[in-house]
Amino acid sequence: MKKFFSLLLLITNLISPQIKFEKSPVVRIRIINTLDSIKVIFNNSWKANKDDIKFSKNNEALFFVDNDEIKIVYDDKIISAGKDIFFQSDDKGTLKIKNVPFGVGWWWQNKEDRTYEGEIHFYLNKEKKIEVVVHLPLEQYLKGVVPYEIGNDSPLEAFKAQAVAARSEAIMALQSKIFSGEYHDLTSDVECQVFSGNDKRNLITDKAVEETYGLILSENGKPINAFYSSNCGGHSELIKNVWGDRPVSESYNVAHFDWEDSTFLDLSIEQNIHDWILSNPPAFCNPNIHSDLPSWTKNNFRWKREFTVESVSQMLTKKKDFGNLIDIKILKRGISGRVVHAKFIFEKDSIEVKGELKIRQLFSPPLRSAAFIYEKIDNNFIFYGAGWGHGIGMCQSGAITMANNDFSFIEILKHYYRKAELIKIYD
Repeated sequence: MKKFFSLLLLITNLISPQIKFEKSPVVRIRIINTLDSIKVIFNNSWKANKDDIKFSKNNEALFFVDNDEIKIVYDDKIISAGKDIFFQSDDKGTLKIKNVPFGVGWWWQNKEDRTYEGEIHFYLNKEKKIEVVVHLPLEQYLKGVVPYEIGNDSPLEAFKAQAVAARSEAIMALQSKIFSGEYHDLTSDVECQVFSGNDKRNLITDKAVEETYGLILSENGKPINAFYSSNCGGHSELIKNVWGDRPVSESYNVAHFDWEDSTFLDLSIEQNIHDWILSNPPAFCNPNIHSDLPSWTKNNFRWKREFTVESVSQMLTKKKDFGNLIDIKILKRGISGRVVHAKFIFEKDSIEVKGELKIRQLFSPPLRSAAFIYEKIDNNFIFYGAGWGHGIGMCQSGAITMANNDFSFIEILKHYYRKAELIKIYD
């Protein structure tokens, strides 16, 4: 069993004044902004900011856009609500919103019913759609993030590492306003952090948030973005190769194997990344070695995608007349083997693309990661890849294995954020 690092050594009081809070701040999370009708089921008594609008347990209502305002249908009657209406529950209740979109633009895009607590706002936005925003204390928000970001069947110490990372990300987003809009501070999908309400919460995920209350990652006493991804494929990436325009914390100037052995292998070299992807290397995030990893990790460590020449050509050119794809020239890879600059050569023209995410998103649905190799066999392009996500910061799959092997959440965080320490930003 690993010895836990002392909290006294790692939690410091070097708090930057601009990010010190007296208590958990209230955050505004946008959960919907593209629908013009929304069905809501109230699980308790709720009251609107307009005295004549009240709902009781099991009441159902339809919110829809009509004549530049939001109206509500309840009990076969139309209630005119206006452009801004919010609801509160006297008994800290919940409500269910039907068919909430999620994963928009990715291969898992879908809709599902989701349950929320807090103060629920409905706005008519500039696109004449209903924008739904949840107001919650940050710690309550995190309880709706942790089980969705790392799954609700992970070990406690992995949940705690995820809670600290998610709290750090949220604090930095609040400071930078990178995801903010007229009515919201944060969004609820993958461009920010996945916040999906209460349905996957359990006692252990809540406990992880509570036992790390107020803790975030810092360097030199200042908070850092605690980036994370589902599976690094066995090796993390330097931030400059993925997000060259983002602030560079010292932890992100280091890229390493997801393993205790830090033997160097430069995966930016074509032969090395080819052998690496087709191998079964020791890594915390390798489900072929660690059989206790959750089922959602199984197809992420190594994956395969196959396209016909015709389908991939149309996909990459958005049906422009470039002819068929002939070849792909990899112009630059990051240290983890992720492609960050590539040239796609067609019969009539070529496309040069820079950026790990831009390259992934050329494909529909997007590739799981840009750590890939490919071969052309007959009329098919076959892609073999490693990992799911950008590979910056914490590998969630690896964190689960570390927790299963008795690493503490502090040791997990120190493995993935090697120059960082913990600070507490409110009591």
